[in-house]
Amino acid sequence: MQIPPVQLSDRSDSLSMDLALSDTRYLFEAPEIDPLAGSHLGQSGVEMVLQRLKRAKLPKEGHLQLRISAPADQVSPAAQAQLASTLKAHAAARIAGEEEALFFLRRETRQSLRMGGLFLAACLILAALVDLLTILPPFLQALLRESLIIAGWVGLWHPLDLLLYSWWPSRYRIGLLKRLKTAEVQLHPARG
Repeated sequence: MQIPPVQLSDRSDSLSMDLALSDTRYLFEAPEIDPLAGSHLGQSGVEMVLQRLKRAKLPKEGHLQLRISAPADQVSPAAQAQLASTLKAHAAARIAGEEEALFFLRRETRQSLRMGGLFLAACLILAALVDLLTILPPFLQALLRESLIIAGWVGLWHPLDLLLYSWWPSRYRIGLLKRLKTAEVQLHPARG
């Protein structure tokens, strides 16, 4: 059985992760899956860290320490500094992307709420007008009125979903990426 490439060690104020990479470039790009060589994970080191961060309980004031083991020929103080700065830039770029997505989600939410509100108002007005139609039998009048009211509320379903729930995943990812951006990076040679 292969040991997972990321190990967690909890302390009260921080979280340490050990990340074993066969090449430092796999911190940002996914290695090819090669089951014959024992490589079953087709995701980058950053994605593995983010996945583990989702499960970890890190205090709000806590910090992340990322210990990366790589081949000895790729380990040096300059390589560590470059990995740390590249990781910060990568996280900052992804945060900017998530914030831009949130901006467009807010815009879509406002537009959807306007359209949904207008649709609900139109359905309620039509439902009130149906009550004035005396040419329809009462059961058909009630059916049409209630159908319009239900249609109006269903028209608000998506706008309310956007308003109440759709932004949470992006805010959560931004929080994880901020932890990654401020992570302390240590690079050391792989054992063995």
